[in-house]
Parts: sequence; C-alpha cells; structure tokens
Amino acid sequence: MENNTKHAASFSKGLLQSEELYQYVMETSVYPREPEPVKELRGVTAGHPKAVMGTAPDAGQLMAMLLKLVDAKKTIEVGVFTGYSLLLTALTIPEDGKIIAIDMNRESYEIGLPVIKRAGVDHKIDFRVSEALPVLDQLLKDKENEGGFDYAFVDADKVNFWNYHERLMKLLKVGGLVVYDNTLWGGTVAKPEEQALEILKPGRQATLEFNKLLAADPRYVLETSVYPREPDHLKEIRDVTAGHPKIDTSLLVFAKAFEVVYLQGQDGFCTGCSQLIAMILKLLYAKITIEVGVFTGYSLLLTALFSLKQIMAIDLNREPYEIGLPVIKRAGVEHKIDFRESQALPVLDQLLQDKENDGNFEHAYVVADKCSMTTLWRESVAMPEEQAPEDLKLARKPIMEFNKLLTVDDRVQLSNVPLGDGITICRRIY
Repeated sequence: MENNTKHAASFSKGLLQSEELYQYVMETSVYPREPEPVKELRGVTAGHPKAVMGTAPDAGQLMAMLLKLVDAKKTIEVGVFTGYSLLLTALTIPEDGKIIAIDMNRESYEIGLPVIKRAGVDHKIDFRVSEALPVLDQLLKDKENEGGFDYAFVDADKVNFWNYHERLMKLLKVGGLVVYDNTLWGGTVAKPEEQALEILKPGRQATLEFNKLLAADPRYVLETSVYPREPDHLKEIRDVTAGHPKIDTSLLVFAKAFEVVYLQGQDGFCTGCSQLIAMILKLLYAKITIEVGVFTGYSLLLTALFSLKQIMAIDLNREPYEIGLPVIKRAGVEHKIDFRESQALPVLDQLLQDKENDGNFEHAYVVADKCSMTTLWRESVAMPEEQAPEDLKLARKPIMEFNKLLTVDDRVQLSNVPLGDGITICRRIY
C-alpha cells in the first residue's frame, strides 16, 4: 500500500523527469505568479487525505492562459474537489462570467468555499451536486445551450470521459476548448497492464479507451494524438530532416546540443509541441508572426500552414532551410515566408525602428541562440553546476537567467510547459 500511495503522489509533479526539475519549474514560473487566493486554497487542500486529487499548479497556470486566449465567459467544470481549478477559472473569467461546476460530493468543495468567498468570485459559480451526465443532458435539452460555452475542464470519472466528450462537443462553441486531466494516468497508459499498480488499473483502462477513441490510434504519446493529425507536408519535412546525411555533421555549430530536440525520435522538431503551437496560432487568429531559429523548417512550415499572412523567419544559416524548402514549396506556403539570413537581434532592432511594427505581431517562436531556447535544457537548469553535462553548460546559465527574468516580467502571463525539452509560453498583457 505504501508503494501505491507513493506512486499516486507522483501525479502532483506530473510527468517531468525528476522531482528537482519539477521544483525548478514550480519555483521559477508557477509559484511566483500564483494568485494569493489560489495559493491559499492550495495550502488548505494540502492537509486533505486525498490532496493528490487536486489540480497541479503548473497545469492550472496553462489553463488560466487558455481561458484568456479563448476569452472565456461561460464554462463547465466536471469534478471540483476543493476547488483549486474552479477558483482559478472564476478569477480568470470576467465579472459576469459563469461556471457550471459539477461534483458528486459537496463536502470537499466546502473546504475551499471560504477561500472562494473571500476572493469575491462565488457569485460566478453554479455548483451542482450530481453525476455529470444528467446535468449535461439537461443543458442540451435547451437548444440555446448548443454552442453556448467557451471552455470546459473535466477532472473526474475517467470511465465516462468519452460520454462527456460527445456532449461537450455540442455544448462548446466552434473554437471553444475542453481540457481533460490525467489523460496519461501517471504514465501507466504506456505500460503493460501487469506493470501498473492495482490502485491505478481501473483508471488506466478507462483512460486508454478514451485516448483510443479520441485519436483513433492505440499508441502513445505521439502515436495517439500527434502523428494521426500531423499534416502530410509536416510529416514529409520531418522524414526529410531525419534522413538527411548532413544533419548530424558540421552543418550546425550546436548540432550535438540540439540532438535531443531535433533528432530524438527522428522528429526534426519537438513534434509534441506542434499541436499546442498550432492551437495557439488558431486561438490568436495569427496573421503576422516571427520565428527565430529555422533549422530545416518544421516549425516554420507548421506556422505557415496555420497563420494567415506572413512569417519573418530568421536564421544564421540558410543551408538547413534549403533541405526543407522543397516541401514548403509543395505545400504552397512559401509566399508567406520572409527568410532573413542573419543574427536575430539586428533584424529585430531594425523592425523596431519602424513604429508601425510596435504591437503588430500576433505570435513569435524562439528556438535558437540560448546565450542571448529549450527552457528546461535537458534538466540541467535544476542541476548543481558540477553535475551539468559539459556540452550543456554554455547555455545553461543564460537559460536560468532568462527564466528568472521572465518570473518578474509583469508584462506577460506565463506558462512553462514540459513538452520536448520545455517550452515557455508568454502572453503579452500590456
């Protein structure tokens, strides 16, 4: 039983590679920006015997950003517990926003309710003590509710995830978001059943079935949700990158340092990041964008496929870009790309000389020149200096300094997402 409890507790730190790395993410980008009422509710929940059921703070940070990106006003939450994610949503949506919150048990919610009341947002919450499916079915009886919700968060009853999904697809507006929690179930979805702890097996099987239905593919993680939806031209450029004879030679000055991001799994780019970036581009309705660091052009092609007008693409070396360029041309999006063979800072400075460029770009992706890119740098940011691999030390300190600076930059809303080697999303507030 002790091992089961220990494993279940690991949910609180998600799927990052180490406890040290998780703590680094928490301390540099999550806790400093956590609203005080949310911090208080997390503290109140910590003493609960089932505290592991609470929403992870880093997940909450990303959800807050998504709520802002969809300009959410009407939302649904299935599974409330003490109300951490509920309070986060209530604080993020506008004063006249509403949340239909559904849970079988009000007792846990009562633990967090005093904090929610002190935060002054309890009027936004319509709490229903009920199974979720009857509430969703009741909502669907009113035709005005179809397409009437902006956002939904589901964190309970894994067995019914697919049933919730079918109903939420009718309740959400086009462009609305639904977030499902624990869809990797502590990593057990990628393990044989006999290796999963007994306490996790029921949820594991239900989660497996949901992911299969959602992605129509039984393999993990890329195989279940990324590759089946990857546009053909992106798949082609990934294959071209992985198989090109020059990729692991002196073509890149820092090729060795990049191999985890660019070559692991023959992805050419953190393919797992691509879905999130594509979604953000759509949510922003991005027209004009910037990319610093092009390599063979996987992320550039992704942006060109999902953005509407123009991409300023900057790289010191055009040679890798030429490898992917034929694929970009076949995709019919080359006309959107303004490629600049240059260091990035001079190009950015030149753009800023024209005042019309101030506030003119909707999205920027930076994947190069860490000394002036992945923001967890193969875990080295959480290591003592003497334990960091030599090939990572040069960029390790600048990345750590960059992460510290972002922590105190009040111009941006921040989320550090453990995809690939760590990506940090900044939403400009003012």
